[in-house]
Amino acid sequence: MDIILSDLHANLHALRVVLRYAKRRAVSRFALLGDLVGYGAQPNQVLEMVRELKPRISVRGNHDKVCAGLEPALAFSGPARGSAEWTQERLSRENLHFLESLPIGPLAVGEDYVLAHGSPMDEDAYLLHPRDALMAFDSFHGQLCFFGHTHLPGCFELDEEAHQLTWLTLQEGEWFSLREGCRYLVNPGSVGQPRDRDPRLSFMTFDPSKRRLRLHRLDYDHKGAARAIRQAGLHAHLADRLAYGI
Repeated sequence: MDIILSDLHANLHALRVVLRYAKRRAVSRFALLGDLVGYGAQPNQVLEMVRELKPRISVRGNHDKVCAGLEPALAFSGPARGSAEWTQERLSRENLHFLESLPIGPLAVGEDYVLAHGSPMDEDAYLLHPRDALMAFDSFHGQLCFFGHTHLPGCFELDEEAHQLTWLTLQEGEWFSLREGCRYLVNPGSVGQPRDRDPRLSFMTFDPSKRRLRLHRLDYDHKGAARAIRQAGLHAHLADRLAYGI
């Protein structure tokens, strides 16, 4: 079983809950879709935990490259820019090097699936509109690509025979089997900053042998995560939104 994680955003309280879940399962590998840092107040602790995950496959996110100083925060909002600058000033040398060395998606994980942050076409693109999803399907090989960036769990299903594209809202806790003749762009949602009006953290598990996946939503101490953000002096909006999943 693979665990698919995205958009941790330096939320140590949420990551600890996911790793407690993983500890009780037979995990084959951890797949991370980027944005390990940014927004949250505990980047070094989160990165140290991520670096200890074995085996681990990762791609970088837009916050990762900005916090590593690889790109300016020109497109970021004020709170996001302030968080990125705060993070960059506090990263340890080892964690900064780790962020700098994260590969750019898309990244193929054998023949099982592809990893991307925003889109397999463009790591910074938001896959929200069906038109964009159709173009994204043309940019990767294989049946399945996991992507993040939007913080919204669900998947685009492309029935190639019927030429039909559908957005599916997956039911938490239930296995969803990939259909033959269909291709998928799947978003596991966000561990560290959910945005679908559900404050619970979100991630997925995937069974490559049976070609099926499952959405998980777990409670975590979002009040503690918000308190850490406020104590760090980061923008209050970054703390407040955690209670509402927005």
